[in-house]
Amino acid sequence: MITLNQTSQIPIYDQIKLGLKGLVKKALLKPGDIAPSIRKMATDLKVNPNTVARAYRELTAEGFFEASRGQENIISPRASKLAEAAAKNIAQGLETAIKSAFENGFTWDEIETIISSIRRKLI
Repeated sequence: MITLNQTSQIPIYDQIKLGLKGLVKKALLKPGDIAPSIRKMATDLKVNPNTVARAYRELTAEGFFEASRGQENIISPRASKLAEAAAKNIAQGLETAIKSAFENGFTWDEIETIISSIRRKLI
């Protein structure tokens, strides 16, 4: 379901958030679906339940989950739109950055080298 990289610079709770958002973006989780319980997710990912709880709290605050105290976390009806909007913003940001690199004299090979370096650092 979600794969974590223990050596990544991205905090585990953020990796969990990104993983869940990715599952919604790929329609593997749909609005109205029940997210795995905090305890089950923690067991499956072999992480502290508090780490999963933090990810879930932040997803709820972002409107990605609908939850009430003691209840299940349900994928929000807005979750798909939030995931699509995030993907669109990322694509626009990357396009702007790449255009800026070209305008500043970088070659495509240099840009790809920079992207590869960033990827290695993050993943």
